[in-house]
Amino acid sequence: MKQAFDYATLQEKVTAMIRESIFKKEYKPGERLVQDELAQKLGVSRMPIREALRCLEREGLVEMLPHKGAQVIGITKEDIEELYYLRSMFEGITVQKSMNFLTEQDIWNLKVLIEQMDKDIQVNNLDSYIKHNQEFHVLIQKGCNWKKIKKLCSEFINGYAAHLPSLVPETMQVSNEEHKLMLQAIEDKDPIKLRQMMELHITRSGSALTRLLE
Repeated sequence: MKQAFDYATLQEKVTAMIRESIFKKEYKPGERLVQDELAQKLGVSRMPIREALRCLEREGLVEMLPHKGAQVIGITKEDIEELYYLRSMFEGITVQKSMNFLTEQDIWNLKVLIEQMDKDIQVNNLDSYIKHNQEFHVLIQKGCNWKKIKKLCSEFINGYAAHLPSLVPETMQVSNEEHKLMLQAIEDKDPIKLRQMMELHITRSGSALTRLLE
């Protein structure tokens, strides 16, 4: 069991390193990513490289071409602006629809996740923060019964946007402060404020990622 956990952690780290290189344009759009070269450069076997490239393909950063292997698609400022605009709208609507159906246990669990993220920030545990942040966004949308919009939001939560903290670590503190304001809006039973806070939260994250590209 420990071996599986170690492998999963290695694959996530390899994915994060390649992802960051794509965002920083160390790998240019159209450039081939050769598994053997990446394995040698990162000091790992081909297996985690192969899994990392599949993950990046699902995120839309890499394209797997027949007989050629992986090729960088890259990402533009316009791509990020579109993604985060749509994400802010969809997640804003979803949390507004969700709020009145969250249970006391759900609210307690949101509070616990915020406390865990504070601890992650203190010890600079990026992987743990990303995990807890994803869990927070999934849970706060739990009460929404609109299946199509929740499916779209799920794609955003599991895509490269979820890994912003590993790309721009300094955003973690302000992000979790925004989580606290969302929790306060829930406790105040103010769905409009909750939606506004989520929209602001997503928009600010998009701006941080855009600055990284620039």
